[in-house]
Amino acid sequence: MRLHHLEIQAFGPFADRQGVDFDALSAQGLFLLNGPTGAGKSSVLDAVCFALYGSVPGARQAAKRLRSDHAAESLAPEVSLEFSVADRRFRVVRSPAWDRPSRRGSGTTTEQARTLLSERIDGDWVQKSARNDEAGLELQSLLGMDKEQFTKVVMLPQGEFAAFLRADAKPRRELLQRLFSTSRFEDLERLFAEENLRTARRLAEQEDRQRHLFLRAIDEAGRHDLAPADVGADPDAPDGWAATLQALSLALSGRRDAAALESTDLAVQSAQADGALATLRQRRLRFDALAQLRAQREEHLGRAEEIAERVGLGRRHDQARGLAAHLRLDDEAASLVEHARARHAEALDRLRRNATAGEYLDVAPGEEADGGVPRDALTSACAASSSVLAVLRAALPDEQRLLDVRAGLQALASTIRRLDDQLDGAREGIARLQRQRAADAESLVPLREAADGLAHLRTDLAAAVAAEETVRQYTLATKRQVAADAGYALASERFLTLKEEWLAKLQLRLEQAAQELADRLQDGHACPVCGSTEHPAPVSSPEGERISLDEEQAARRLQAEAEAALQAAREARDRERLEVAQLAARGGGTAPEDAATATQSARSTLERAEAADTECAAVEERMRRAVEEEDRTGAQRDALREERAAAESRRSSLTDQDAELSRRLAGLQADAPSLAARIDAVQDAHDDLDRVRETLDALARATDTQQENARRLQDALEGTPFEAASEARAALLPEDRSASLAATVKEYELRGHRLDAAWDDDAVRETLREEQEGVLAPTDDDERVAGAAADDLRGRAQRAGIGAEVLGHSVAQLDSYARQLADLEKDIAPLRQEAQLAAAVADTARGGGENLYKMSLATYVLASRLEQVAAAATERLLQMSDGRYQLVHSDATAGNRRSGLGLNVIDGWTGNKRDTSTLSGGESFMASLALALGLADVVQQEAGGLDIETLFVDEGFGSLDDQALEQVMDALEGLRSGGRVVGLVSHVPELKQRVSAQLQVVKGRQGSILRYVEQPASV
Repeated sequence: MRLHHLEIQAFGPFADRQGVDFDALSAQGLFLLNGPTGAGKSSVLDAVCFALYGSVPGARQAAKRLRSDHAAESLAPEVSLEFSVADRRFRVVRSPAWDRPSRRGSGTTTEQARTLLSERIDGDWVQKSARNDEAGLELQSLLGMDKEQFTKVVMLPQGEFAAFLRADAKPRRELLQRLFSTSRFEDLERLFAEENLRTARRLAEQEDRQRHLFLRAIDEAGRHDLAPADVGADPDAPDGWAATLQALSLALSGRRDAAALESTDLAVQSAQADGALATLRQRRLRFDALAQLRAQREEHLGRAEEIAERVGLGRRHDQARGLAAHLRLDDEAASLVEHARARHAEALDRLRRNATAGEYLDVAPGEEADGGVPRDALTSACAASSSVLAVLRAALPDEQRLLDVRAGLQALASTIRRLDDQLDGAREGIARLQRQRAADAESLVPLREAADGLAHLRTDLAAAVAAEETVRQYTLATKRQVAADAGYALASERFLTLKEEWLAKLQLRLEQAAQELADRLQDGHACPVCGSTEHPAPVSSPEGERISLDEEQAARRLQAEAEAALQAAREARDRERLEVAQLAARGGGTAPEDAATATQSARSTLERAEAADTECAAVEERMRRAVEEEDRTGAQRDALREERAAAESRRSSLTDQDAELSRRLAGLQADAPSLAARIDAVQDAHDDLDRVRETLDALARATDTQQENARRLQDALEGTPFEAASEARAALLPEDRSASLAATVKEYELRGHRLDAAWDDDAVRETLREEQEGVLAPTDDDERVAGAAADDLRGRAQRAGIGAEVLGHSVAQLDSYARQLADLEKDIAPLRQEAQLAAAVADTARGGGENLYKMSLATYVLASRLEQVAAAATERLLQMSDGRYQLVHSDATAGNRRSGLGLNVIDGWTGNKRDTSTLSGGESFMASLALALGLADVVQQEAGGLDIETLFVDEGFGSLDDQALEQVMDALEGLRSGGRVVGLVSHVPELKQRVSAQLQVVKGRQGSILRYVEQPASV
């Protein structure tokens, strides 16, 4: 991933829109983002992170307010970032949620966060997504890492990695978990634990089932007051549960057999008692039935008079039923007459309200004595109205043509008005184009004069810019020459001082050589100079400073280094002097103000000429387009004239047709608004006349039918017991009443026959015989005594049977429990082994059991990643520390704490391994920077080999001395290989001198601004 361009508006400390051209900053591969504390250096990185992920890193996200307080109230906060991934280029524009002033009234309105993601395809920006969630997923898929990984891989926060360097295992684990997803290994730990719980639960469930079966068997035997102790069984012995169940089953089997014999004897006695009770109840029922039969016969004889009366009513109904058809026809004829009279009256009333119908009647409705209209007058009126309708309908097409003609006239009038307006517009457009063309032609002459000599003016500007650049380079070179002269003077002074010190120490060293020999002489040992074993007068040690060989050699090395530095300073001074002389020869000695004035004058002259040339081309193009437009407008005007003449001709023709049709339709409409309305009125009148005629004919027919039916009814009454039709109507009964009378009479007769047959029943005859013999009916006491005896024997037999059945069921249940217990034992044995294995695996995966390092599976994976990070960091730390320090991973335990995430440093000077907390401030910075870069490399590999071409290193350089800073800068320079760009975020003054491409953040009361600066870097 590589950054190209960033724009920030109303975001953080930036009020107005600020732009960052990363392509210009990245030209040298290394750039500096500097500025005073609080100016907004970190806000630039926040803007990059917000554009890609919609939030800012670290604790600043908790503030939730990203909009600048310096910006205008109505200015929306926005961040726009252009970046590329592989060979694809994208642009993302984000705006956080903010409260804007309401457009109406006071107060604010919340604007929701928005995101727009686009891709540059064939030179055009093509929108890919405008939804926050969708764009976020697309960006994370493109970048291959989430925000946590991005802020640790692309934006290297040194303070956090310094803490990581000295932290114990827990904070390191938290950071590594955020960067390296170990969820699948944690899922494995959880799965192992869940499998352990699952197998343990299954084992416990099976053992509980086994225990539950045994307890149920004990409860089954306890229902019969039988316990394991009663049969001499011991459940706690090996295989004691099976032996106990077998003994209990044998004991219950004996009890079951004894109860079965007792149940059989009692069942026989109960059957005999039930037979005697049934015979007694049957005799009592026969005596009760005889008494009930006698009561029914007396009740039947008492209803004889009522039945005779009902028979008479039925006979009279049957006589009147022969006249029912005539009576019904007479009633229907009367109803039809009333209905016909009502319809006729309604039709007459409607006819009186119809004014049009009166035009065709010779008499007005109501002039007749009965208030009606003669049928002949109605017939004549219907014929007249039909004739008028035929004439009117024949004229309908003429009326429709008249309407079409008038509609066409209205449309033509509108068209002619439109054409007139268009003709006026065309004439005005042609006049306007002619005036504009004349004005452009007049202004073209001075513009062509101003644009002459454009190529010469450009050459003059290039020469002025080159001269100004030479003056600027001369000024800088003069400053560098002064600095080089000063550096040479200092180096010369230092060299002379160190050389004098070395010569003094060398002189002392030579003077003290005899003394050192004398100090090493021992009695009996040969002298290294003369070989004598006797030392009568060794040189005594003089007073004063003693100079050792190491001190003299150290002074000599310092003098040699100072001499080399003096030579380098001399060469630098000579180079600067030569450059100053060359620049002076090219005119560099000119005053900068004069060079700038000459450049500005040449630029202004060129800009005016270029503006005139551009305007001249624009005027010529405008004149060409005006001529073309005038030709098009003239052609349109001619076409409009022809179209208007044709429309005027059509309007004249339609006007003639309108006059002719109006004349032909005059007089047919009468007072109606249209011919169709007149037709509807005449049709209604015809319908009302015809309806009155039809209802009059219907009334006459109904009256004739009523008279004929009355005559037939009178003929039918002759020869019947009824003198008038009203008597016959009174004798007729409703169908349900007549059926009820017939059913009652028939039921009475059938009941009499049944009672007669009941006296011939054998049971009745036997009961009558027993009465004659003096046998009495059984009483309630007799039945109660026999029933009590039968119930007692029946209950005893049932209880004995139930007891035997319960004992048999218990024996079968105990046998079933024994079989189930044996089957469960077969299933539990392999389950116990599986549970033991699952417990051992889960315990090992979480760092217990046989895991000697107490390292969980996820920690083991993180330890592997940390080992890779340490190896990658060591490559850069060796370069920064001049080959002295290496970072190594440690999995050693510390007390009862778990191991796996330790870090140590190996000191190459001593060969010892020591804790990272023993490093000095500058050494800690180098180690943490190397750790951050190594971590970035490993995370980049984990992200699928994503090529990260832009890195930011944030602060920490102030703790380094000159040599360490030089080594760190060399390491950072190495990151640029392969096109990688490194941005340093710092306000250390030395970095401003070393890095030429700089993005400066300048703060002020109205907000911060960004400024790109490029200056020669000093090494």
